[in-house]
Amino acid sequence: MTRTTGPRAKVQRVQLRATPAQRRVIRQAAASAGKSMNAFVLDSACAAAYQMLAERPDFLMDDPDWEHFLRLLGQPAEDKERLQALLAGPA
Repeated sequence: MTRTTGPRAKVQRVQLRATPAQRRVIRQAAASAGKSMNAFVLDSACAAAYQMLAERPDFLMDDPDWEHFLRLLGQPAEDKERLQALLAGPA
């Protein structure tokens, strides 16, 4: 058995409790997706989490990121010819 090392190593355990019906449907969906139950549950939970966070009207940044963000906002807009052509075309 090979252990994963480096920045992508999984070191935290997440435990869940499920009813037999929930476990069955997750197992069926995971098999249908060609994934292990663990991979399916993690992928699904992360996708839902990213979606929920993306829909929030606010977000948090530490000070260096906030300063960088403000500098970017203060820069003049760049002329994007391809974008202008796309927007000028038929809807």
